Amino acid sequence: MARKLIREEGLERALRLFWRNGYNGTSMEMLTKELGVEKPSIYATFGSKRSLYLEALLHYRTSMVRRVAEFLDSAATPRAGIDRVVRFMMTSLYEPGVQEGCMVTNAALELADQDREVAAHVSTMLGEIGSLFEKSLLAGQKSGEVTTRVSADLLAAYLVNMIEGTRITEKTRPSKEKLRALAQFSLSALDPAFDAPHAHRALNSGAVTT
Repeated sequence: MARKLIREEGLERALRLFWRNGYNGTSMEMLTKELGVEKPSIYATFGSKRSLYLEALLHYRTSMVRRVAEFLDSAATPRAGIDRVVRFMMTSLYEPGVQEGCMVTNAALELADQDREVAAHVSTMLGEIGSLFEKSLLAGQKSGEVTTRVSADLLAAYLVNMIEGTRITEKTRPSKEKLRALAQFSLSALDPAFDAPHAHRALNSGAVTT
């Protein structure tokens, strides 16, 4: 008897496969092997390979946004939460068991210019994370932890772009020391006493070789 596909389990397995190989690099044969069921079972549960991919992308998006919100909400101060999120997203790339890159960023590079639904997922996730950052940045500005020389919405966009840029360049295998230095430099731009020459010196201090 063919094994019944459990939706939640199948979605998690498909997510890891799409994350690792991309949409075009994942075949139905790979999915049937990973999920341990035949094609008719996948079609009956998810509709199509594309529908399964979009559902996996939504699952990733909601999980990541929820995790960022939890990090920010549980922190002792707004700035502590921001620092935790940025360091996690910029320097946890090489931790054991962590997939390469960001699935939403990978989706943007592979499909967003040709698939409106994928583009919408990408835009929504980046907007949601940016909004979470903006809320914490505003709180940090009020408490004196974050510079007021730049608007909170612009600082939020800056952090999102720094994070996503790092996720793209992850595949070039920069050293973890360099990633940590970049995360520190990115966060130094939020400091109330931030000045560019000092930040430039901070970036170049320590081991930052690839």
